[in-house]
Amino acid sequence: MIGYVRAAVVRFLVLLLLWWILAEGDTRFWHYGLVATAVATVVSLRALPPARPRTGRRPWEIPGLAGWFLLALLRGGIDVARRALDPRMPISPHTRRLPIRSGAPPARRLALWMINLMPGTLVSDEGEDWVDLHVLAEDIDAEQAWAGLERRLGRIIGT
Repeated sequence: MIGYVRAAVVRFLVLLLLWWILAEGDTRFWHYGLVATAVATVVSLRALPPARPRTGRRPWEIPGLAGWFLLALLRGGIDVARRALDPRMPISPHTRRLPIRSGAPPARRLALWMINLMPGTLVSDEGEDWVDLHVLAEDIDAEQAWAGLERRLGRIIGT
C-alpha cells in the first residue's frame, strides 16, 4: 500500500510539474492543472500500476559486491598483464560451459554483463540455463568467479 501511495504522489508531482511547464508558470489556470494532473495520475496508475516490492532483497550487500568485484578486477588485470608480458605467453584459450542458476532475468543479465568485465573471461554464448565463457587460460578459475558473482547478485536482488 505504501508503494502505491508513493507512486501516486511521485506521478502527481511529475505531472504537475509538466503542467506548470506547459502553462509557462501562469497561475491563472492552476485549478485546471490540478484537475488534469489528478485525472492523469489516476489514469497512469490504472494503466501502469506500480510494481510490487520483492521480498528477500538485501541492498545493503551492494558495497560488498562492489568490493569483491573491484578486487577480482585488480587480480584479474594483474594476471592478464603478467601473461601478456611473459615471454612464454602462458595463454591457452578455451571455452567453459557453466550452469546459470539465477532464474530472475535482472540478476541473470547483470551477471552476464559483469563477468564480461572481468579480465580473462568473456561470454561467447548463452542458453536457457547455461553460459559459455571464453577463458584466457586453463588455470583461471572461471567456475568460482561465476558462482561467486551469481551468489552475491542473488542475495542482493532476492533470487
